[in-house]
Amino acid sequence: MAQSLVRRARAHAEWIGDDHGDRYETAMMAGVIGEEMQIVTKEILDHLRAALDYCARQVWQELSGQPLGAAIYFPIAREGAKFSDFPALMNARMPGVLAASPEAVQELASMQEFSYQSNVWLPELATLVNQAKHEHLRVATIPSALIKMKKDSEGRSLLSFQDGYHLKRGFPWMMLHPHGRPSETETTYEARFLVLTEIDVELASFLKAALAGVENIISRCRLLVAATPPPERKSGE
Repeated sequence: MAQSLVRRARAHAEWIGDDHGDRYETAMMAGVIGEEMQIVTKEILDHLRAALDYCARQVWQELSGQPLGAAIYFPIAREGAKFSDFPALMNARMPGVLAASPEAVQELASMQEFSYQSNVWLPELATLVNQAKHEHLRVATIPSALIKMKKDSEGRSLLSFQDGYHLKRGFPWMMLHPHGRPSETETTYEARFLVLTEIDVELASFLKAALAGVENIISRCRLLVAATPPPERKSGE
């Protein structure tokens, strides 16, 4: 089930695209994001979160399974949380696992942003899914997204956002238009790209990280289940 949800999310992401002629570029050029793209984006986010929760339930069933009827969710620590916050979160989201398998808790903790900054997509996904709306996207344009291109002493081009504006991380796939008069050493561009409003991260780069991240978690959760000794797999056995 989890992998099927990810496949569907990936198909939706390919429908949006991130290249010339794709719906992504059409939205950039128009400066408007249509309702269908907003809905598809929300479906991607919901599918990815559902895949994580499905994995959590599988692990919980094998390691704890109690109390019966418990609502199980994949534990996602907020951005900036510490490892010391995680045990309480585990008990709330996957009751019984903390006592049953400290090793599983360590493995789940290693998937969090407090363990590796590259996992920041995980709390970002939770933030996006927790928003009770489907209009997550906007088109970033001037005056907030001006980019400057300078030449260094060796003639190499150096790209940077203007002072006072930057994305949370990285440079997006974007469309550039000259803005103002260029000088011999510097040109200013109007940048246009699609942004996930709540987290201020460009759409295509976030989806790439989240899709890969969820697939990695699915694989690791399967290994957790496979490594569980048979006598401990199900309560009552």
